[in-house]
Amino acid sequence: MGHAYNAWWTGSDLSIEESRRLVPHQNATTMQVAISVIAAAVWMIENPARGVLVPDDLPHEYILKISRPYLGKFISKSSDWTPLKHYTNAFAGHNNPSLDASDVWQFKNFLITDGD
Repeated sequence: MGHAYNAWWTGSDLSIEESRRLVPHQNATTMQVAISVIAAAVWMIENPARGVLVPDDLPHEYILKISRPYLGKFISKSSDWTPLKHYTNAFAGHNNPSLDASDVWQFKNFLITDGD
């Protein structure tokens, strides 16, 4: 965020219709999370001597090979989103954020405060 492309979004785009076609009564979020857990569990079963690893230490190609059919389209594209675009204070009355419109990518524009 904050570079010449403004923001960049990379991720899986799975529709509710596609997720329910794959697994009835599910939604995209549960599918995307569950298949990652399943793929990691399969890897653990096949590699019991490796011990406990963090996600960054797992072989991403292996995980994606199992997961990809359940994730929908992979997208990577620029976005015109900024922290202040269409900004509304969701906690009005409970906080008073100090926003910086002159530099929209400042951390304070993401921060939710608990007071003044």
